[in-house]
Amino acid sequence: MKKNYYLFASGKLGRQDNTLVLEREGKKKFIPVEKIESISSFGELDLNTRALSFLSQKGIALHVFNHNGWYGGSFVPRRQKVSGKLLTEQVKTLLDPVNRLQIAREFIDGAMHNMLRILQRQSQKINGYKERIEGLIEIRRRLSDATTINGVMAVEGAFRQNYYPLLAQLTGQEFITRVKQPPLGILNCMISFGNTLLYTRTLNKIYQTQLDPTVSYLHEPCEMRFSLSLDISEVFKPVIIDRLIVSLLNKNMIAENDFDQDLNSTLLTTEGMKKYVQNFDDFMEETVFHPTLKRKVSYNTLLLTECYKLIRSLMADEKYKALHMWW
Repeated sequence: MKKNYYLFASGKLGRQDNTLVLEREGKKKFIPVEKIESISSFGELDLNTRALSFLSQKGIALHVFNHNGWYGGSFVPRRQKVSGKLLTEQVKTLLDPVNRLQIAREFIDGAMHNMLRILQRQSQKINGYKERIEGLIEIRRRLSDATTINGVMAVEGAFRQNYYPLLAQLTGQEFITRVKQPPLGILNCMISFGNTLLYTRTLNKIYQTQLDPTVSYLHEPCEMRFSLSLDISEVFKPVIIDRLIVSLLNKNMIAENDFDQDLNSTLLTTEGMKKYVQNFDDFMEETVFHPTLKRKVSYNTLLLTECYKLIRSLMADEKYKALHMWW
């Protein structure tokens, strides 16, 4: 299975013979392109069209972050799998208010189920668990009454507003409200950085299918982002990122000295980001037994499977059912 490669050093990224090489301070580091799915760069890269053409030829996506870990954008390779019929169905569903609403609701319902599942598994650590869970369940019920995409997003916002303080209890972190740009507080920082890693990983999986990543249902399609990746990521944020955060903090795998904190922001240090991405990659390779496939599958595979589930719903006129944690 191909891996995801992370670059934290700055330098010149170029092609040499039939591989990639990072040149820095007179030294060369060769990158094994045949074993790579994507490259995520957190340093400053100099590269030319020859290198980009080679990345495209090898089917390698390049995701760019700044030194603070904020996502800048992605260079994605020329599509190897295209389907005019699937694209037509994607757009038809987007333009159909009823079908679009059903898929958007399902993304959020799956996300809410998964958040509740996490809390239920660690109920003994939450003060006032019963009343607070009942409050979340009541918010979830409102989803069926939402008749617009904005209504769905409003329910999701209310749910998360009540969910994050409980996630904070599981990690022993202080949490007042969700602050994203820039994040404020350790928990906000870890949520934002983790969600960005998940967004780019989901984009990798979408590109392994015939789905168009710019046609989405929950988030509005636009020219500045791959919005379908945002849609699918919603389902997996609690399954992957929230659980990873709980593990990293409770096991002291990431500590306060892995963050730069001031009155206006909280950012991971370079060493903190390295720890995070290593544990994220390890987590994505962990497996669970899939009751339908009758075998163990990794979280990477679950992401890819979710893409194919969406394809089947678009092509076979069956309702999309988001992943609901069963383990």
